[in-house]
Amino acid sequence: MEDKLNELKEQGKNIYSFSKLGTFNNCEYEYYNTYILKKKGIENIYTIMGSELHDGIEQIYRNKLNIEKFKKDFENRLLELEMNGINFPSETIGDSWKADVGHFINTFNKIDSKMILEKLLVFEIVDGVYLQGYVDAILPSKKGRPYVNIYDWKTSSKFTGKKLNEAGRQLLMYKLAIESTTNLKVDKIMWFMIKYVYVCSQGKKKIKKKMCNRGKWVKEIRKQLEKEMKTTGMDDFEIELLLDNAVEQNTLDCLPDEIKHKYWLEDCIVKYEITEERINELKDYVVNTVNEIESKDASNEAEWKPAEINKYNSFYCSVLCGHRRTCKFYKEFLEKSSNQFKKKNKVDVFDNLFS
Repeated sequence: MEDKLNELKEQGKNIYSFSKLGTFNNCEYEYYNTYILKKKGIENIYTIMGSELHDGIEQIYRNKLNIEKFKKDFENRLLELEMNGINFPSETIGDSWKADVGHFINTFNKIDSKMILEKLLVFEIVDGVYLQGYVDAILPSKKGRPYVNIYDWKTSSKFTGKKLNEAGRQLLMYKLAIESTTNLKVDKIMWFMIKYVYVCSQGKKKIKKKMCNRGKWVKEIRKQLEKEMKTTGMDDFEIELLLDNAVEQNTLDCLPDEIKHKYWLEDCIVKYEITEERINELKDYVVNTVNEIESKDASNEAEWKPAEINKYNSFYCSVLCGHRRTCKFYKEFLEKSSNQFKKKNKVDVFDNLFS
């Protein structure tokens, strides 16, 4: 695939990635700075640690890294970033993220399967439009040859609503790429949601599964545990003490055997349904975005519009954008917000004279 990629570049073809298309749709001005002006920008804690986790998982499956070293490297990297002033948006958000990912590492369950890792894919999705990307893992399907499944490790929050379909486009792209460049057929496309875990229990007819944040999964099923413990005849005070301890330790080890043995944890693997409608929507999204990009004048900065910034959506600009420290539009937003805050909190000394 490297040869194919170089050949296309030598032919002067524009080759897009999903991150490139996503950047344009998030903020044309960031795209302009990154891909037209070639400004490097700065990374953020999420992209840095996401890459660290992806690399670590890959090395584990290649048998080049053990779990203990993975855990130590993860902790050291977080400490290094903190010392260099690269932090999470808040201490609370950081603690939650570290608890979720820390639980994943501490309970790492290696998938027992052959797999192709970090496979570069380059293909023509429609006439004249080329995409490239690295698929995290390709595994054999239970259907047997030539079927395979696609796994994509995700350190982000779970996808819902519009975000689900936006994220699903990338999985569908991997499917189309594999099927157009190999003899393989894709059976299932899935996310491995690193921050989450399925809490499982046996119901009357089938197994029940609840998706919970790894770092506080006991807290998220506390009411259910309390209800079951009350049926055992335990004293309410004792139940509260035991559950407080279980939540604090994020484990059921301190609970009675008859309770804790009802539950087990499974890695959170979420399947994305493949439909022709979604595949067509993906192609439309790619073609429309590429057409918009290529219709713009690369020499005219004014054509590249910034994202709309307000107090409800400024997270992207304040945390994720690579040019957040130099973007003139974000600076204007901060100055305006600061002036409004000062005006709102300014006290007229004469107000007290007539009250």
